[in-house]
Amino acid sequence: MDQSRVHVGNLSTIRPTVNFANRSVSLPGQQWGPRTIPDSQLLYVVSGSAVLTLGNQQIHLAAGDCVFYGSNSPHKIISSVADPSTLASIHFSWDQESPKPISPIGNILACSDNELTLPTQTYTIDVDGYGNFVLPNHFVISDLESYFNQVIREYRFEEKGYATTLRGLMMQLLVVIIRHQINGYFSSTDWRKIAPALEAIRKQPQLDWTIAELANLCGYHPVYFTEIFKETIGYSPKRYLILERIRKAKQYLLEAESIEKVADLLGYSSIHYFSRSFKEITGYTPTEFKQLSIHL
Repeated sequence: MDQSRVHVGNLSTIRPTVNFANRSVSLPGQQWGPRTIPDSQLLYVVSGSAVLTLGNQQIHLAAGDCVFYGSNSPHKIISSVADPSTLASIHFSWDQESPKPISPIGNILACSDNELTLPTQTYTIDVDGYGNFVLPNHFVISDLESYFNQVIREYRFEEKGYATTLRGLMMQLLVVIIRHQINGYFSSTDWRKIAPALEAIRKQPQLDWTIAELANLCGYHPVYFTEIFKETIGYSPKRYLILERIRKAKQYLLEAESIEKVADLLGYSSIHYFSRSFKEITGYTPTEFKQLSIHL
């Protein structure tokens, strides 16, 4: 029997359990490991950069990167000194009868640097209509943050029925990842070509970025830049800028900022224009969104 290969079952019948979920801002140069964990982990880079050593791989991580590894896979993560990372993390078991979390903290074990060269376990899962799917250790999905945030929120607040809800959210997250990989979305190479533009928009969505400015950040002609941006993200750079502004707007509104201040922070010339743009994307006016958030 191949001990380096783990088959977790069929996607339609597994019962994943979220054991731990957190979002953290790392210190410059902060290190986790070398270590092994008792379950499996998905780690998503929200911002900044880090380096993951896993088996014979050294993976340089940036915003939008996601990594996966299971138990008995020695690894080490080091956050960048110059650009510390914000990380969203989920520890989970693939198939457990009970959805109640079992914290992995007491069973995370230190290992030596020499053990980092050991082979990494490969995880496979049967997907109806596709066959045996191999979960990659490293992949890029631009819009994964919201799925992680849902899991983290549910885990933190422990509202009634939270364990069952976590199971449903974890299934949703796994399906999103599997679909993206099967359909071949967002290769790492294409993502890195436009990474400087994505980071600029993320850090300063209030600026009225032109295609030429964003293309220049990536070192490409505007026409070519626009083509690879749309192929990779699914939106034009201008549309992506609008979506990023609205994403930030929702965050500011949830933090109880006034509508006028949010419009100003995000570079809108008028509240009317901001409100129209917000409703087009979300289906709600900023006022309606603020009122709904009180009851969430």
